[in-house]
Amino acid sequence: MYPRPLTAREQAVLSALLAVDFDGAEGLRAQAAEAQVFGGCNCGCPSIDFFEGHNSGMTVVVIAGVKNSATYDGLALYTVDTPGTGEVLGGIEWVGQGESDPDELPAPEDLTITLASS
Repeated sequence: MYPRPLTAREQAVLSALLAVDFDGAEGLRAQAAEAQVFGGCNCGCPSIDFFEGHNSGMTVVVIAGVKNSATYDGLALYTVDTPGTGEVLGGIEWVGQGESDPDELPAPEDLTITLASS
């Protein structure tokens, strides 16, 4: 099951999240071209991990709220700091406030995407 290629929806959402300009975005865009899913959340939400192994922590770089959501559902694109390599794509985390989680990430056109606060 893992690693596996990104689904078309996952690739579209990742591209949309990386369309925002921030320091290091070009390098992450290059990584996105070859990204694979190495895992997900055990709760059944659509969170996905692009990295497997040791890291020195994660940094949220882009956040996205779901438009017209009755709750504060959204996504966070994060990087992980890897020994010897530096910041690499870590994953997309689903942040759901509703009583149930969707089976897949929201469509890119349903997202309001901004830089994460420093």
